[in-house]
Amino acid sequence: MEGILAPGSLDLMIQNLREQDTGVYNCSATYAGNQQLKAGVLVEAFMDIDFGDTPTHQTPLLGTEAKIRCTPVAKPAPQVDWLKDLVPLTNDENHVIQQDGILIKKVTEADEGVYKCRARVPSLGSIDFKYIQVEVYVPPKINIVPEDAKGVELDSVTFNCGAVGKPAPKYSWVNRDGEVLDNKEGYYVDKDNGILTIVSLKPEHTGNYRCTAENDAGQDFAEADLLVLTKPKVEQYLNITNSVDDEAEMRCVATGDPMPEIIFQKETNVEPFYNGINHDDRIEVQQTTDDQGRRVGIMRIRGVMRSDDGLYTCTANSEGGVTQAWGHITVEYKPTFENQHISEVWSWEQEPVNLTCLATSIPNATFQWYFRNVEIKSQDTNFEVLERGPLGVLKVRPSQPYYGTYTCQATNKLGSERYDLQLKEAHVPGPVSSVKVEKKTATTITWGIVDPLDNGGLPIQSFIVQWRVRDMNWVDAQSKQWTKGSSYTLDGLTLQEHYIFRFAAKNEAGIGEWGGEKAEEMPKRAAPEEPLIFNADSPVVELPYTNKYTLQWQVPLDNGEPIDFFQIMYYQVRNTSGKWESTGKKGTEESKYPSASSYTIDNLRPGTHYKIELRAHNEIGYSTPAEAIIKTAEGKWLCHRWK
Repeated sequence: MEGILAPGSLDLMIQNLREQDTGVYNCSATYAGNQQLKAGVLVEAFMDIDFGDTPTHQTPLLGTEAKIRCTPVAKPAPQVDWLKDLVPLTNDENHVIQQDGILIKKVTEADEGVYKCRARVPSLGSIDFKYIQVEVYVPPKINIVPEDAKGVELDSVTFNCGAVGKPAPKYSWVNRDGEVLDNKEGYYVDKDNGILTIVSLKPEHTGNYRCTAENDAGQDFAEADLLVLTKPKVEQYLNITNSVDDEAEMRCVATGDPMPEIIFQKETNVEPFYNGINHDDRIEVQQTTDDQGRRVGIMRIRGVMRSDDGLYTCTANSEGGVTQAWGHITVEYKPTFENQHISEVWSWEQEPVNLTCLATSIPNATFQWYFRNVEIKSQDTNFEVLERGPLGVLKVRPSQPYYGTYTCQATNKLGSERYDLQLKEAHVPGPVSSVKVEKKTATTITWGIVDPLDNGGLPIQSFIVQWRVRDMNWVDAQSKQWTKGSSYTLDGLTLQEHYIFRFAAKNEAGIGEWGGEKAEEMPKRAAPEEPLIFNADSPVVELPYTNKYTLQWQVPLDNGEPIDFFQIMYYQVRNTSGKWESTGKKGTEESKYPSASSYTIDNLRPGTHYKIELRAHNEIGYSTPAEAIIKTAEGKWLCHRWK
């Protein structure tokens, strides 16, 4: 404030007028030296509307008492009114309009909206307003409660937690020790969606987990428990060895959380063994717990048998998973000769021979040899022990005194067993017992040969035939050898020739003496033998086709003249009183030979019986017919021809 003097006047000037500068100002003066003069001046200030620190975004909490604040100031003091979403507001039971705002006794979501706080100063003719965005905040309320879970060791598990609230809540998780799990190794927290994932589960992950949903309005909690199941572990499962008739006990020890059940099963069995006494009442299974809290499965077998030998599985099974281990039961037993199938061995011309004994036993047996019940000593050079177990082999260089009964004795810790082998002297077979002609054509003879009464101690391997023209000597004879059991047929003989035949048998020792001498005259040329129709063994051959039949046959002997064609005759037949009678015209076809020994007859009727007659032809004439009855399949009659 600054005063300026001028003749007869005094001025007071106030710059930057403030509220505290208003009031009455007094001016005093002295006149004529002694007369006091005094005057007062009232200074007043006017201020335009100002909303000050009124917030434009306000967030009352649902269900609480709150005030929507608006504090306009002016001088003179302003008049204030309110609008919400452009609708004027008045006092009601829940809303009271006050000088500094609207008091809401209990906030509801309906209180959310855009408020207009309007201030007026009529004396100044001024008006102003401010918009206030009111957002009702809602504290979180968990509506997706995490559920208790179980997880297998090394697997993963997920907890879900969800809440409603405004603004959208954020989530956090802590474990039983209160540790925040966000960014902790092995844990993955989705803060926006409330999901907790725990990977590579370990037993120490077992416990309580708490989900917190939080926003600016508050927070809510929910908890869930996790149980980590550990996969069973087989701690002990040992192979065992028992003797026949003993009692065997297999023990399988396993750990895990929860405690596993132990199941025994033999590898070769379809079904496992059951707890308690099984169908085979020699076998009993028990479950128990040892002093370390481990599960122990015990399988006992009374009166152990050789069939109990083998692999057995121990399976530890729980919610945590399955673990399997393998164990073996070895059943020991004394030697047997159950797989020894040879009791006779032959030698000839003092050829060395091996006598072999095969003993079956656990543990393996060792062998000792005896000849005529006298133990064989190493000093006799006619004997040589080649193997002593589990296969016993004795080499013998036999002369006449060394043929006879040999005994091999197999021994292990459980006992001994003996087995006798006969070493016999073999020789060539005796003469053939009997020979007869089974079939004779113009150029072939088929023989029936009976084994010699004496096979020389060895199986007959083959037969030998020699033949000569009647007026010739045996030195000029021809010969042929047949394997025993084959067709004993000679071909390429001469028409109407007189032959002398003789026969011998052969075994591993050599060819026996000749016998069975026969004189035979070959017949004249003739029509071929009857052919053989393949696959015609049934009284009626049911065909898969409706209209065709492929006839196949074996070419017969030609009886001295080459076969030039085959005649195929076919016609419809019906069975009358057990006899097949012709009911239609006969069809005749010819198949040239040499060619394929088959022919396809087509254009047949479906579901019809036919008789087939097949004849071989040469220059002399036709063979007797080979016959077959066929029946075509049911169906439509299709007319086409195949060759």
